[in-house]
Amino acid sequence: MGKREAYAGERTRTFAKLPGYKKLIAWQKGDDLALLVRRITASFDRSDNQLVWQMRGAAISVPANIAEGYCRVALGDYIRFCEIARGSLGELGTYIQHRERVGLIQGPDLAQLLDLYDQGTFFLNRLLQALRDKQKRGDWERGQPAVKETHAAYKTAPVMAGDLTPSSEYTDTA
Repeated sequence: MGKREAYAGERTRTFAKLPGYKKLIAWQKGDDLALLVRRITASFDRSDNQLVWQMRGAAISVPANIAEGYCRVALGDYIRFCEIARGSLGELGTYIQHRERVGLIQGPDLAQLLDLYDQGTFFLNRLLQALRDKQKRGDWERGQPAVKETHAAYKTAPVMAGDLTPSSEYTDTA
């Protein structure tokens, strides 16, 4: 099993100032996805400005809502904000699918976008499940971060339909 790739955002000055959510793979993948959406949409025609802003807004909403939920230090809020992040992923997926259908996102950009979208969805669902499990067990103490990721292997779903092998494997070493 491969080691999880380093998060490129660790090299920013801001990263050192962020609280514990910065270690969540779901947040890191969401941040990477927002950056990629920004890069890809920079080449869109000016006539598509509204869709560009909607795509960018949906993309940045994912890590922003994970962070907001984490920082509220109330488990119910954390779950609710992660669900909002998942809704933003769904919205972004719709925009990506539309852009693919009209032929404006293709090739390597589309493959990279779908891979990060897939990873973001997987890790966010994994985080939500961990939070819900914690809620069911009742072992939440107000004022503490709701969940820390434990050392675990992650596998992302296939990127292309019909591909039955995982696209990537990660080992969390946080």
